[in-house]
Amino acid sequence: LRLAALLGVLVFATQPGCDRDPTDVRSLLGLAGRPRLVVAPYLQRATRTGIMVRWRTPIPATSEVRHGPTSATDRSTTVPGTRCFHEVSLDGLAPGTQHFYRIRSVDARGRAFETRPTTFQTAPEPGTPFAFAVLGDTQDSLPVARRLARLAWGHRPGFVVHVGDLVGDGRRDVQWFGTFFPALRPLIERVALYPVLGNHEEDAPLYYRYMSLPTPEHRYAFDHGNARFFMLDSNRDMVPASEQYAWLQRELATCRAVWKIACLHHPPYSSDEDDYGDLRTTNVSSCGDLRSRPLTALFDRFGVDLVLSGHIHGYERTWPLVGGRAVEQGGTVYVTTGGGGGALEAAGPSRPAFQHTVRHGHHFAIVRVAGPVLELRAYDLDGRLFDTFELRKP
Repeated sequence: LRLAALLGVLVFATQPGCDRDPTDVRSLLGLAGRPRLVVAPYLQRATRTGIMVRWRTPIPATSEVRHGPTSATDRSTTVPGTRCFHEVSLDGLAPGTQHFYRIRSVDARGRAFETRPTTFQTAPEPGTPFAFAVLGDTQDSLPVARRLARLAWGHRPGFVVHVGDLVGDGRRDVQWFGTFFPALRPLIERVALYPVLGNHEEDAPLYYRYMSLPTPEHRYAFDHGNARFFMLDSNRDMVPASEQYAWLQRELATCRAVWKIACLHHPPYSSDEDDYGDLRTTNVSSCGDLRSRPLTALFDRFGVDLVLSGHIHGYERTWPLVGGRAVEQGGTVYVTTGGGGGALEAAGPSRPAFQHTVRHGHHFAIVRVAGPVLELRAYDLDGRLFDTFELRKP
């Protein structure tokens, strides 16, 4: 009987459905107790007046978020019906303000899934200083990703950007609820998560089931403070004749934000030793991803300030570039920050002209913005600062 129950747990852990009740399985194993969430609450789409709260229950249940200006959370927002993947939008909130929230779901048997109050902060008004965290390529390394998430939360960012490869295989549900969400919980239960698709997500339905992003979700844009973020899908075509290129061109042409920041998984410029050639046995390399390289023409033309990428499991920062060449004024800085947990990779033995700094090791970054000043700080797995730079507008 216990073997059958254990097999039931394993079956549940590999299926995306929600018609199985793991509470009953735990009962057979002698582990019954307080009903547990499959995925604890996490946040997305933080605006000046609202935020999206998401969580997952093992079986269909009601959706309620209790929230308010104190831990009493005396206000309630609900969504009619029952479901396993919960999505509740909070609106009408004060900008740039700390709010408290907790979730409550009740299933057909009257069992309640509840959490204790925690906090989030709405986005600030334009011109207000803010900070955000950057992670990439967490993949299936729970210990490393969890440590980095806790360190990043220590800096109190306003949100987190993930530059792709959230999991090792986006088609396997157990990697989402068993690795990614538990690892990043210290961060994403308090600040909004803004991801881009990596190649390891496989463009799988589970990515879209777990994420609540602006349509069409595989690429989108959002504002925070005096910055606009352009979240791109470097797994799809990005040549000038492509839909994504045309969308980005339209977005950039009408953007009036002080700071323009693009995020995509595959780095347009990289000194990696073996992803874009084999610098261990030859001297031939494209020094970056040729699929995403065409977008650099738009970055140059419209003055994109910062491009954040992953894919290469290490850290690299370029000089400010125009046309792939270092410039003294203006230009775009490209930062590869793919050290979130995946197996580390090495840079090639030679320094390309675009390279400013390269670093081997797991890491995260914090970007701080105050009016005409943008600062990026990169920290290793022990929280030690190893790179810093500043961009300043006239």
